[in-house]
Amino acid sequence: VSPKEDVTIEGALIRAGEQVRIEESYKYNSAQSERLWSDAGLTEGAKWTNSDGDYALHLLNKPKVQYPLVAERYAAQPVPSLEEWNQLWAAWDVVTLEMIPEEELLEKPIKLRNACIFYLGHIPTFMDIHLTRATHGKPTEPSSYPSIFERGIDPDVDDPEQCHAHSEIPDSWPPATEILDFQSKVRVRVKKLYASGQATNDRAVSRALWLSYEHEIMHLETLLYMLIQSEKTMAPPTTVMPDFEALAAQAKQGTVENQWFDIPAQEVEIGLEDPDDNSGPEHFFGWDNEKPKRTVQVPAFKAQGRPITNREYAKYLEENHIDTLPASWQTLSRANGAQTESGLSSAFLNGKAVRTVYGPVSLKLALDWPVCASYDEVAGCARWMGGRIPTMEEARSIYHYVDEAKTKAHKSLGARIPAVNAHLVNDGVEESPPSKISSSSSAGPNPNDLFVDLLGANVGFRHWHPMPVSQHGNKLAGQSELGGVWEWTSTVLDKHEGFEAMPLYPGYTADFFDGKHNVVLGGSWATHPRIAGRKSFVNWYQRNYPFVWAGARMVKDA
Repeated sequence: VSPKEDVTIEGALIRAGEQVRIEESYKYNSAQSERLWSDAGLTEGAKWTNSDGDYALHLLNKPKVQYPLVAERYAAQPVPSLEEWNQLWAAWDVVTLEMIPEEELLEKPIKLRNACIFYLGHIPTFMDIHLTRATHGKPTEPSSYPSIFERGIDPDVDDPEQCHAHSEIPDSWPPATEILDFQSKVRVRVKKLYASGQATNDRAVSRALWLSYEHEIMHLETLLYMLIQSEKTMAPPTTVMPDFEALAAQAKQGTVENQWFDIPAQEVEIGLEDPDDNSGPEHFFGWDNEKPKRTVQVPAFKAQGRPITNREYAKYLEENHIDTLPASWQTLSRANGAQTESGLSSAFLNGKAVRTVYGPVSLKLALDWPVCASYDEVAGCARWMGGRIPTMEEARSIYHYVDEAKTKAHKSLGARIPAVNAHLVNDGVEESPPSKISSSSSAGPNPNDLFVDLLGANVGFRHWHPMPVSQHGNKLAGQSELGGVWEWTSTVLDKHEGFEAMPLYPGYTADFFDGKHNVVLGGSWATHPRIAGRKSFVNWYQRNYPFVWAGARMVKDA
């Protein structure tokens, strides 16, 4: 603004026509704030709001581990870049070097798995094996490591003596210092492949790097499954201890009914095309259970917006007098947090907590989180609540329906906003100031054809724990939008038409066609976006395996 004549305000002379800048501010809703933190490389540790929730003070921190959540960034090219490797290695080092006490390396927090130290050697050994094959080179020393580190164990829960083929388990493991030295040499080998251009120019090497990258991603998460079962695990460094009481209060204030949504009958595309002989144009890679691309007709059905919560699961346990708790909970005399109103008896709630990397959090403060439990456990709860767990095809149909709705909203908003303000288009919401995210200028397949944007999803260490979902019942959750847990399906893992075991890792999926494993989709708070956001990715666990970070939403027939 500028005055029409000279004016003096509190002793300051402002001459006629002199321009004075007045207050200027930007307003952000929750989705826009999440985008702002992501663009700035920050995460939210805590938030304090007024009673209406329209003004807030945010405590932000710059974490050691953070991944982009937009497909054009987290999956810019089929083969991960060296920068992406450095991000993954930083995450791996935080977990293995800063969260596991040295004396705990030889322990087994989950008795069905190897000791923690195995995974320190398994990751670089697996990668070195595949790089040696792809380059026709020599293995990194010690060349004896594959005999003990090539493959881990995943025994039958009911009969642990029954297990697929795996590496021998030695009487004693090599020293951690020796293993870490080996890891460093393998990482140098990777860097040399990028420096020479072989990482991107030789498709066999590219595939080996992709395979090793996603293998490390998966084991980073499953290692955390183990660590969360140990009381000696240290909290992730450089992260802010979450204000779980404030989170619980906000969730309670924002709770809405978990609505039922009509999912129409539709044709859904499943899988991707990725010839194992590396032929054809440049394309994204996939595991054997993702191939080939196919279409399925999915009948109409109804689905709830959000997954089953700890509150609902606790009510199921209490009213049915079930004593067995999910492995994601624990019983103890004291836990972080004060009492909250819950609708459950204090006798049931007292002394129960949810396991986190920050230590046990009182169940009273985590009632609005999605429950993490085995398929058998959540399926029983769903039946009691009057629903069922969706099939894999139904879950994919939900994701497709949500994606289509987001696309329509995006186009609708774009049509209403003038070209001069085109920067306001952002996944169906307005954004100010404009995002710095842009499409990759390099030639190659379009990431948006195979990957979804994950802004707002609790994946990729946005939070190191599940987040409340009770405030999202009026919105249909899409892929990886279940608050930081995978999504169980009722589909048994089995061969589908056209399935062929992958030559590089024949037993990856085929070893688990035993009728005991069910498909899970999406991703957890610790899942890398390349997996959590890929529309074709398939994971699986034994139906009675209690340690997986998976939950479930209910569906029912139309």
